[in-house]
Amino acid sequence: MLSINELSKSYGDHHALKDVSFDLAKGERVALLGANGSGKTTTINSICRLLEWDQGDIFFNGKNIKESTSYLRDIGVVLGGCRNTNWRLTASQNAEYFSRLRGVSKKQSLANISKLEEQLGLAQYKQKEVGKLSTGNKQKASLLCALAYQPKLLLLDEPTLGLDSQTVTELQKIIVEQSNQLEQGFLITSHDMGFIDKICNRVIVIDQGKVIFKGSISTLKEELFHYEMRLKLKPTDRAKLNGDLKSLWSENTQFEQDKEDIIIRYDSVEQAFATVNWLAQQAITPQELSINPLSIETAYHSLINKEIKA
Repeated sequence: MLSINELSKSYGDHHALKDVSFDLAKGERVALLGANGSGKTTTINSICRLLEWDQGDIFFNGKNIKESTSYLRDIGVVLGGCRNTNWRLTASQNAEYFSRLRGVSKKQSLANISKLEEQLGLAQYKQKEVGKLSTGNKQKASLLCALAYQPKLLLLDEPTLGLDSQTVTELQKIIVEQSNQLEQGFLITSHDMGFIDKICNRVIVIDQGKVIFKGSISTLKEELFHYEMRLKLKPTDRAKLNGDLKSLWSENTQFEQDKEDIIIRYDSVEQAFATVNWLAQQAITPQELSINPLSIETAYHSLINKEIKA
């Protein structure tokens, strides 16, 4: 459905995008990750034709978007921190306006809006103008407008910004439901890694304008480490280590220490057994010991740090 081929954009000597390429199919939920200034928003703005890029092509349903803007009828957008609603109208009035502009019948528009208002927690503010809503509810109004007319592709830039945890959970359900039932594609940027981990099929990581990873979330985790052990020891017990702990692990591990925790990232469950046995032999009882599968947040930060060191 969406295909981006070798997209590049520069501002003077600064390369915002360098040969960025990726695809997004119908029904896919793809995360676009990167630090601030990495090129995520530039990519989203390019797809929306809010800026002109220097080189490369963007195709939507096989057609180059530079040849016509008609594809925009099939795209819904929420831009992080940007106002995309009329503040003198209510959230539902805004959503109906955008839906009717795209040819959705009044009956269908109102049905979609009513369902989404309940899910997003906006029903109780039905009579309130958007300009009088809280920051979080303004974000909900923006999401309502983008979701209500059920476009083929949704570009959500920081969609959880300002939302409470209950609404974030409901938004997860909405996105998964609409992508599965309506085959809508979603391209999502977010710093909320828990949100991304729960809903996205694939992830694209951009760093300094370049794509440094494309693949499934599980593959991203597997390319680094599978598990993370955290140890919290008494100062007297930490003094006993003398580097012995590292000798129990193979080379393919990552050690970090801060004032309280020793953090070890590794590949297989069996690697942890030697450390647990060694602690018992040394009569060291950890104040805390936890072993967990590697989270997408840790995998993402490890990948970025690896790229920086390279």
